[in-house]
Amino acid sequence: MDMETDKMQEESLEESFRQVEELIGQLEQSDISLEDAFVSYEKGMKKLKECNAKIEQVEKKMLVLNSQGELEEF
Repeated sequence: MDMETDKMQEESLEESFRQVEELIGQLEQSDISLEDAFVSYEKGMKKLKECNAKIEQVEKKMLVLNSQGELEEF
């Protein structure tokens, strides 16, 4: 696993969404420069992709639950 994947797993989904909300707030400011807007947008899109990956991991784990409600190993 690479360092970026490790960091993504350490950060909670809620924290990731909080960061996305913060970036949206920056984009909504009327005095933001075009360059800063692009940087915030890029960061936000990357963070949303991380959120999507986390959600997919949870969905995969949910699908693997056996009839006793225990997680089966892949």
